[in-house]
Amino acid sequence: MTIREDFLRALTEPLGVRRPPLATARRAWIRAVPYLLAGAAVGALLPTGIVALIRFHGVDPSLATVLAVVQSGVLLLGLTRPLLAWQLMVPSVLVGAAAAQGTAAEQPWPWPITTLLSYLFLMVLLAIRERGRTLLAVWVVTFLGCSLSWTVFNQHFDGTSVVVTALSGAVLLLGWSLRGRGEAKRLLAEQEQISGTERARRTLLEERARIARELHDVVAHHMSVITVQADSAPYRIAGLPPAAVEEFGQIAAAARGSLAEMRRLLGVLRADGSAPDKTPQPGLADLPKLLATAGQAGVRAELAVEEGCRRSARCRTRSPCPRTGSSRRRWPTSSGTPPAPPPRSGSPPRTARSP
Repeated sequence: MTIREDFLRALTEPLGVRRPPLATARRAWIRAVPYLLAGAAVGALLPTGIVALIRFHGVDPSLATVLAVVQSGVLLLGLTRPLLAWQLMVPSVLVGAAAAQGTAAEQPWPWPITTLLSYLFLMVLLAIRERGRTLLAVWVVTFLGCSLSWTVFNQHFDGTSVVVTALSGAVLLLGWSLRGRGEAKRLLAEQEQISGTERARRTLLEERARIARELHDVVAHHMSVITVQADSAPYRIAGLPPAAVEEFGQIAAAARGSLAEMRRLLGVLRADGSAPDKTPQPGLADLPKLLATAGQAGVRAELAVEEGCRRSARCRTRSPCPRTGSSRRRWPTSSGTPPAPPPRSGSPPRTARSP
């Protein structure tokens, strides 16, 4: 991209933010201050500009009215679209300078006082809304236009072009500096907010890690003791019957399973966003094993898998009772044995029961 194309883009492409100044203020009257100031400026410059152009510069009344309306009305447009307002302001300044040329030698030319004030107010709106390269391009255009007025039309030159060039540059530089300072403060506030969020998150992670350590110290230690005692019972106690040895083995296996589940829970508590455990979670196929474990503990339990879980068959499984020694029974619907009775209407099916 050449310098010329970059220069033209700076003059034609606005920043894209169409919020008026002080739009983020919490109080409504503060948000209304820019509109009040712009309205007051328009109310003062519009009639004054019409009178000044007609009486002191000899401009046609209809043309003077149009020029005054454009040059003062762009201030309201400049609250949300300052670059577009400047693009409308520049042709009105050129037309006004051409219309007032040579009409009154004692009056400022090509910048009547009302036009000069409108242009400077518009520079303020530009400085606080547009990017730096746009402000530089606007000032360069202003400088070139004023240079043309004091070189080509030097017989009418009275120094106002120098004043406009200097004041517009100062206003643009000051507004750009204030805007940069405001942006820096906003970014600093955002960083402080992010830092506060990170501190709260770190505090939460530390608290979760502390809970994880306490859970491990209290619960996992006792579960380990149960596992060791159950595994070593057949070696420490002589003359145990085979049923007791098997019972101790099942106790140790259940304790080890509980330890594995606790390790997964502690992994969640220790680190946020850590990789999930790859071990498959218990599913429906593990229900008979769970039911057998409950039966070995002396609890009579019953499991019924309904049609919603198994499409082709309905089964009814019972765990063996340690007192009667009854074995597990399964009645598929394809056999001649009657299936499990359906649940009562209006009540959910009972999937497990214990005396």
